Amino acid sequence: MNAPLPSKTGHPVAWQAPRPLWSGLAGASAPAILRFAGDDFMDQMLATLANDPARIGERLARPETWRSPPSETGEADLVQRVPLPGLIADARRKRALKVRAPAIAPRPPAPLKLYQPAHQRFYLVGASLVCAIPGLPERTIAGGAETVGFVIRRLLPGVAGEAGDTALREFAYLKGGETATWRRVSSGTNAASLAPGEELLPLFPMAHQDEALRRRTLWSGLVPVGRREDYLSAGVNRTPQPLAEGQLATLHPAPPIAPTPSITARMTQFKMEVAEPWKGLVRAALLAQARLAEQHPDSTETAGTKRPRALALNLGWQTQSWLILLDFADWLAAHLPEVWAAVGSGSPAGLPPKPLAVFNWLNATTVSPLMIQGMLNAGAEIKPMAGSLREALKMVAQTATRDGLEAAETLYSVDTKAQPVWPAKHFPLAGLNHNLIADGAYKAVSSLGAPGATELDSQPAIADPADAAESLDRLTALVVRALVARDESDARPLPFALKLRDVILQTGDDPGWFVIRFVHMNRDCGPLHPPTVSAPTERFQLASFFDPDAPVRPIRISLPLDTSAAGLRKHGRGTAFVISDMLCGQIQRAKGMGLVDLVRSVLPWPLHKALEVGEGGPCKGGGINIGMICSLSIPIITICALILLMIIVSLLDFIFRWMPWFVMCFPIPGLKGKK
Repeated sequence: MNAPLPSKTGHPVAWQAPRPLWSGLAGASAPAILRFAGDDFMDQMLATLANDPARIGERLARPETWRSPPSETGEADLVQRVPLPGLIADARRKRALKVRAPAIAPRPPAPLKLYQPAHQRFYLVGASLVCAIPGLPERTIAGGAETVGFVIRRLLPGVAGEAGDTALREFAYLKGGETATWRRVSSGTNAASLAPGEELLPLFPMAHQDEALRRRTLWSGLVPVGRREDYLSAGVNRTPQPLAEGQLATLHPAPPIAPTPSITARMTQFKMEVAEPWKGLVRAALLAQARLAEQHPDSTETAGTKRPRALALNLGWQTQSWLILLDFADWLAAHLPEVWAAVGSGSPAGLPPKPLAVFNWLNATTVSPLMIQGMLNAGAEIKPMAGSLREALKMVAQTATRDGLEAAETLYSVDTKAQPVWPAKHFPLAGLNHNLIADGAYKAVSSLGAPGATELDSQPAIADPADAAESLDRLTALVVRALVARDESDARPLPFALKLRDVILQTGDDPGWFVIRFVHMNRDCGPLHPPTVSAPTERFQLASFFDPDAPVRPIRISLPLDTSAAGLRKHGRGTAFVISDMLCGQIQRAKGMGLVDLVRSVLPWPLHKALEVGEGGPCKGGGINIGMICSLSIPIITICALILLMIIVSLLDFIFRWMPWFVMCFPIPGLKGKK
């Protein structure tokens, strides 16, 4: 611990364990973590301090799981639920204060894990602020510039490459705006100092009396276990910065550091808006190819009878292709404007070699003759085919075409092909050709070279080489080569998943150890009188919401008892769903299908039956589009949810094999639906 800060009286300041524990914890100076197993934890804490402060030792956090919880019988409920006369209550309190607290048993060697409020666990951390002189008298806070708080520190390995540095070091949590970082506190082994910008969590004073009936203050704070995911999602900076250096930097800020030139944000946007949706389209076509190829020996189906089904799929995928092409065009216009200008003019004059390669590929990418045949309706052309990917991009980017696609309320089909919202030409990025084989513009990526890891990502994803959709990474590499590294402050922010991936790569298999330290500081003091930082608490982990060791919070859900038609009709319908005209039409299409229809749609012949959902479109009434406000019965919804849950769990049991551990029921004699 750093040198205690002198007070106004010249006495140095120090943090100690909570005063009521001094006789039970011999010589302990670290703050204590107290565990509570009820939502009334503040009532329990206040009552314990008021009636028998020494008994907070029974609340010290210890390792527990739902299988082996600590004994709760020793945790006395000291809340006065029955009012007692003042004289009797005072006598009992004085008698309890004079009893010497028993020695606290050593904590078991198992790791300490703190659970979340959802698990019905709450944790307070407490310590006493004293003058570091014989007798350790109480130290009061003058207010103003003098403040107290506590910090949460994460324990991580030291800087990679330090000779013999294998021990865990403390990292401070720095939060500024929407970003948060764990920064190493000290380059040495002394972490009893405050890091500049470190998040200081609030403490609150809790009064109690000691054995001599003197008024004492216990400083306490609520451990924010619920912020576990925020803490584990923050990045790591292994370069320490002393507090004095941080104060100087605040007083004399250096010029902002220029952002590192990069292509990552633009590349990620291309992946999310173009490449990955295109891959999904390709995988859908490959799956449909496999299903159409399934032929039972007794089946009379031929390629000719299957082609209408393939055409319906192709036209639905054409809707998605147009939308992906529209996003592709917008990306080119924003991030490769020179290529987009050439797409519009049709002339690549003046393009550098790498952007020229992009233009040439767009201009040369066409759809095969067999794919063109696959888009015919009984041999008749529905719409002409765009001559190239470049022509298709130029077409969808036109204002009228863009507005039409954005205004479309149905999927593209044989029945809706005449609607003016659709583009004038086809260009399927993926589909089924005349021979019922997956085909489309994606086949053109085979002419591109294989992408290198550095062109796509420093940590490329592991993909199945047999997955034809993954070949679209070659297209991503092609456009990435044409990008010039620059400041991407104007680009779309990186998705959270990508930032989290980088954090996981930084921390590796870190189990997530934390400690807490208390802080006393006076803002008016200079570098010669730094904040007083306590010793660390014992190490602990923060449990996740679905931690398998977590205690189970009792939750009672009472379903309707009388589930007959007569009984269910009595429940009110007080929940309103506001439904647009478009969603209303989609619901009407779904209402015509049953569970059997959904199951048969994925079964092979002769059980297979294609889904028939009709043309679709918004709900209409009196010739105008109408929406709905529907009133539903929550009890009936809850019963449906329970039954569907049972069905889905049973269906998925063949994958997870979880049924033996899913549910256990106990009989209740006499619990009847009808009284």
